[in-house]
Amino acid sequence: MSAPESDKSQKVLRIGIIQGGKIIEERRLKKRENVTVGSAANCSFVVSSPQVPKQFTVFEYSGNKHYLRWVDGMEGKIQLTDATTSDFKQITQKGLAKKRDDVNAVELIDDSRGKVTIGDVTVLFQFVDPPSAAPKVALPDEVKGGFLTTIDVQFSSIFTATSLVMMAIVAYAQSVPYVEPSTIEEVSERYQKLIMPDRVPEPPREEKPVDDGKDKAKEKEAEKDKGKAPEKAKSKAKSEEKAADPEAEARARKEALQKKVAGKGLLGILGSKGKEGAVSDVFTESDFGEGKLGDAFSGIQGVDVADSGGAKGTRGGGSGGSASIGDLKTAGGGSTTLGNKGEAEVRGNLQAEAPEVEGDLSPDVVKKEMQKNIRALKDCYERQLKRFPTLAGKLVIAFEILDSGKVGNVDFTEDSLKSSDVKACIKERARYWRFPKPSGGSVFVNFPLVFTPAG
Repeated sequence: MSAPESDKSQKVLRIGIIQGGKIIEERRLKKRENVTVGSAANCSFVVSSPQVPKQFTVFEYSGNKHYLRWVDGMEGKIQLTDATTSDFKQITQKGLAKKRDDVNAVELIDDSRGKVTIGDVTVLFQFVDPPSAAPKVALPDEVKGGFLTTIDVQFSSIFTATSLVMMAIVAYAQSVPYVEPSTIEEVSERYQKLIMPDRVPEPPREEKPVDDGKDKAKEKEAEKDKGKAPEKAKSKAKSEEKAADPEAEARARKEALQKKVAGKGLLGILGSKGKEGAVSDVFTESDFGEGKLGDAFSGIQGVDVADSGGAKGTRGGGSGGSASIGDLKTAGGGSTTLGNKGEAEVRGNLQAEAPEVEGDLSPDVVKKEMQKNIRALKDCYERQLKRFPTLAGKLVIAFEILDSGKVGNVDFTEDSLKSSDVKACIKERARYWRFPKPSGGSVFVNFPLVFTPAG
């Protein structure tokens, strides 16, 4: 009994692609199907060549038969029924090829082999047995094991022991009868603190005295003392008045002294009120007052008093020259004038040179951010320039820009300014400097500054 036609041919195509004299791909198909070659992504074999069509079906599978297809211009050789090999031209002359829409096709058998040349790409083919399915590995029973072999003995033992202990505790708790406490004293002391606030201690109770003969005697003595109470109160008041007398006397003496002093000297002058007071009398040049300014200071020695008309001379003993209040100057002992002088404004120049930067930040970025802090650095210099007008020099500030953009490890690698106060001020200001956050770790900067006084 012969096998069906579908079972006679089970071979599949084995195809190799050669380009530029090298095999670029070789594959054994898993089943019988159409095989396309070209540059399109959905081709069975993708090749990159301008001489190859975008997609061309080289092998067509139809009606359980394979057909080799080619067009004019392609070359190839095929081994068909006999052992002889024929090219496309010979196959056409023998009438073995069929032409459909400018495409030639010849039927292949399971023993066929050959090649097809499409431009610079050659397709080699032959029929081979399909790949056999890999048999499933069957493990022996002793290797597979059973349910018990999958159990972790140590974990199972601990779990079982713990479960038994918990079940025993629950069973014991359920067997013990529960008695509802009727008073707080029946509750354990440690639980009382949880359900009750702290008790406020009660004040001690006074014990009632025992009624005996001694108490009666004390009551009789208390009645006698009632009659003497007014006299004791009077004597106590007198003693308190005597004790308060020294304080009252001290206050009286202080008030009398203040009244006495308030009318003397400058206190009497400054303490007077009104136009007719002592101040008005002393500081007037009129003949209607009690005295002129010179007369008021007539008792002061060693001081010269001048009026608007000139010097009055020295009052009393001592020596000295004349003083003119209007001109604010002295004669004899030198001259002192105020004029229009004020505090001199001190300014300095600060020149920032190109910084040296080691890290992800560029020198331009560092210099741009430092320009925001130049005014504060110049202020540190001008403060000391007021004290030292010739202060000048160069400072190179070395600092680290941290990952957060803040500044740390501030130091000075060059210092010709020689001013510890300026350096301390710069270090204090550096705590508030901020820079862009570097992505590659810390950045180390040397920033030169040149300080000179303004001309």
